[in-house]
Amino acid sequence: MSDKNAGHSAPNKPDSRTGSSTLGVRMDDVARLAEVSRATVSRVLTGTAPVSEETRERVHRAVRELSYVPNMNAQGLAGKASDLIGLMLRDPANPAYGLLHAELQTAVARRNLQLITTSPAVGERADSELLALHRMLGMRVSGLMVATGVVSAHDLEPFLASVPVISVGRVEDHPAIHAVSNDEDTNGAIIADQVASNGHRDVAVVIPSRTLSVNENRRGTAIAAHLDGRGVRVRRLTADVFGSTDDRLDDVMTLARNHDITAAMFPNDGRAVSCLERARAEGLDVPGDLSVTGLDGATMGVELIGLATVRLSVKQVAERAVQLMTELLHDRASVPVRHEVIRGTFVPGTSLSAPSRTA
Repeated sequence: MSDKNAGHSAPNKPDSRTGSSTLGVRMDDVARLAEVSRATVSRVLTGTAPVSEETRERVHRAVRELSYVPNMNAQGLAGKASDLIGLMLRDPANPAYGLLHAELQTAVARRNLQLITTSPAVGERADSELLALHRMLGMRVSGLMVATGVVSAHDLEPFLASVPVISVGRVEDHPAIHAVSNDEDTNGAIIADQVASNGHRDVAVVIPSRTLSVNENRRGTAIAAHLDGRGVRVRRLTADVFGSTDDRLDDVMTLARNHDITAAMFPNDGRAVSCLERARAEGLDVPGDLSVTGLDGATMGVELIGLATVRLSVKQVAERAVQLMTELLHDRASVPVRHEVIRGTFVPGTSLSAPSRTA
């Protein structure tokens, strides 16, 4: 249903050149741009009633274009602006993100701050994450920490005028966005060196697309590039299925059975464990027929299952990110933009050994 809003003033859109605040945009402005009723906008934003996918997309598009911030304060949901920090967390079911959440919560509480967290459903793309970030601004958070490999730096630009923003766990190059992250290039090189040093010369590397995960894409790309530099023949397998740890495993198994590779490398432990399970089901010996490596080291008992991986420095990343946020809340103008990277450590495992044959 379209609104008839003739005679209304144009939406109060933010000026990207000046970085002016986005808080003046109203729900009526979103409704007018999306050509729906104000009630429909409310239903989409609160999720209180079903709407068509086409309508939902129009509303989300208008929200993004106008950088609309829902007035959660009017609904009595706002927190105390001075101590409330918003966190966008990607997939808490992933052990690496779950551990990061726990460490951030501990570090925030130690500084007498409050953390409000939102997380998209598995498989949701950047649109839903951006909408959640807008909602948190409406709750009057004093800062945003973004721990997701989906939202791009460009997507975060509209938030910078309102609150300090820190990218947590992801390497960030944007000149206006602070970051405390895992050193994905070095971590990729660490595990690649281990595989090459064990004598593997034909290796498959699963590399998720950037739309799936900026973090994992960078890890996989770093692994492959470092193997190239060591003279290893690399089969790059691009993964592009949201919420799946099995994507490209069919190809890995085929390459292993055909003796085209002696090792398979994955950008997180979840994918690597899925490969271990699949190899066992298909009668492949690990590491005799196929060595397997992961990268994050966050799964409890990873040493017990014998997975060779790199353990991310999650606790250190969380502590440094919260310390930086504290400094920004105290005097944002005096803190220069920082891009900190923290390397992980190799965890040896029985899933990696010298190949028993050549590919």
